[in-house]
Amino acid sequence: MEELQALIAVLKEENRILRSVVASLTAEIKELKAKLNKTSKNSNKPPSSDGPKKGAPKNSRVPSGKPSGGQPGHKGVTKELNPAPDAVVELKPITVCECGGEVTDQTDVFTVRQVTDVQLPKVITIEYRANEGVCEKCGKIHKASFPKGADSTVSYGENVQSIAAYLTNYQLLPLKRTTELFKDLLGLKISQGTIVSAGKEAYDNLAEAEACIKEELIESDVVGFDESGMRVEGKNYWLHSAGTESATLYAIHKKRGYEAMDAIGILPNFMGTAIHDHWKSYYHYDQCAHGECNAHVLRTLQYLYEDLGIEWALEMACLLLRIKKHIDLSKLFDADSLEQEDIEKYEEAYRKILNGADRSKEAPDDERRLANRLLKYEQETLLFMIDFDVPFTNNLSERDIRMPKGKQKISGGFRTEEGAMTFARIRSYISTAKKKGKSVFDGLVAVFKGGAKEFLYPPNPS
Repeated sequence: MEELQALIAVLKEENRILRSVVASLTAEIKELKAKLNKTSKNSNKPPSSDGPKKGAPKNSRVPSGKPSGGQPGHKGVTKELNPAPDAVVELKPITVCECGGEVTDQTDVFTVRQVTDVQLPKVITIEYRANEGVCEKCGKIHKASFPKGADSTVSYGENVQSIAAYLTNYQLLPLKRTTELFKDLLGLKISQGTIVSAGKEAYDNLAEAEACIKEELIESDVVGFDESGMRVEGKNYWLHSAGTESATLYAIHKKRGYEAMDAIGILPNFMGTAIHDHWKSYYHYDQCAHGECNAHVLRTLQYLYEDLGIEWALEMACLLLRIKKHIDLSKLFDADSLEQEDIEKYEEAYRKILNGADRSKEAPDDERRLANRLLKYEQETLLFMIDFDVPFTNNLSERDIRMPKGKQKISGGFRTEEGAMTFARIRSYISTAKKKGKSVFDGLVAVFKGGAKEFLYPPNPS
């Protein structure tokens, strides 16, 4: 009996150990499976890492319940007749009726239909002849000066240069396709070198305008910041952006962190509120306030709940969205803040949820990291609730950076650092012009005429 009891004790201990191992392996498998399910839609992973099986996109928007399309009471937009058509074609009816009678033309009774089309631009060549004159007294020869833009025997004018800059920096066409477009539509055989030279000229002409954009951003109350990888000379560089509703600045740098941010020169001098995605380098600047992008928080909460089954993550996501809804409704009634009682109630709920989170070493890494982050950065996460000027997300900056990233997808990166910096400066000007409601093409023409600064920032009449 003693031997059997000893054997039973050994077997029980082995069983306990095996159960512990199985539980540990089960938890590890669950965490590994969850990591495999991470995408750009439920984490901070970039979209390029999703692969071909990324599935349908998800978002945290709450359905409005309204049908698609125009809503009741919405005024439709119908193309109106042009009151001053460029040409009028009179269409006459038949002269003899089927009955054999003569048809009398009534010119005061007619129906109008208009067809709007485009005439391809006409290429014009202007020849400048710089004549010489001789002084009758001393015989000195005086030559006339050529105007700006006629710098060589054969040059392209401001409109051609503006079209080239528009196509490559706004429509993101590669150089080869841009030259093909000029040839097919305009019959101009422009080289890729000519387009690159136009970009360099625009870069030089935009120095003052870029300085004004920087100054506007530095003096703004709230600015969104973002950064994303960019291939330059076959290496990993970083595209940095800073933006508001009325201005955007892009910059290319080899570094992602505060070394680059110092070189760009906005954050070191910024005293407002910086909105970003929790990249720690932003917190290097303590002279300004900081607001977290809650879109990133919601994506991580979604991952924790859907893939790891962590209940508090769903509670936190619902709380953040509830606060946002409360603020949106308050703004509809022209309120500029929440009641202090509501703020304290939401802060209490926020802390209560985090008290239920597992921040121990045994917790999944993602849960522990996010819980500690939300606890430490409560003020930055909830700043949108305290200050209505602070957005709930940093989506504006993410939208700003999305189009320049499209340039890399189309062209595969930049061959030179100079080319990348040229693109960043021109794109800053284009994005700022659009935000200010100005014509991109007119703005580019102003660049080549030397009036970019005045185009963006007209002098005060007073």
